[in-house]
Amino acid sequence: MRQKIDHTDNIIFDLGGVILNIDPLQTVSEMQKLGLGDFDAVYAHLMHTHILDKLEKGLLTQREFLDEIKGGRPLSDEQILKAWNALLLDFPQERIRLLERLKGGNRYRTFLLSNTNAIHYQIYTRMLQDHYGIEGLEALFDKAYFSHELHMRKPDTEIYEHVIRESGLDPERTLFIDDSKANVEAARAVGIHAYHLDGTATIIDLFPEQLTAI
Repeated sequence: MRQKIDHTDNIIFDLGGVILNIDPLQTVSEMQKLGLGDFDAVYAHLMHTHILDKLEKGLLTQREFLDEIKGGRPLSDEQILKAWNALLLDFPQERIRLLERLKGGNRYRTFLLSNTNAIHYQIYTRMLQDHYGIEGLEALFDKAYFSHELHMRKPDTEIYEHVIRESGLDPERTLFIDDSKANVEAARAVGIHAYHLDGTATIIDLFPEQLTAI
């Protein structure tokens, strides 16, 4: 890993599980309380109907998403939104400070590439504003890329190629960090160096030279 960083000019970060702590089981638990089924049922429904894919590509409106999840059940929009957003936990302060230092230095260009949706975007943006006085994730990077704005999502090859092309990146000098093995392998397939953050380390551990300044 040290060698990858030493030969890097650009760093692309994933969001959930890398910068933002998340727990999808929290959302599943809240959905269960609403009578929407167990984990397998909830996940199978989202995948079989392509709801998650459409939502993260910005191809489904909030109204359409809420109606899909309700499925005719007598549930309020607020109940569904509370359950859907339950997985969003917190932004650890040391990660935010690390990103600020990386962007503020002259060593790297930094980017965000996230599979996300407009509903979650509103919530974690408010979290940054309320806890850190930061207007949004865009302020922490040279450029932030969100799947729901691009109408593309990881691990589709086109989204990596878009980031490379639009930001003028040399894949050989670019490091991608994600907690999904599939997303990491897809990045490598287009020539980007990639690191799988598998839960044994955090982004703080990857940049020890920044620790004394945080």
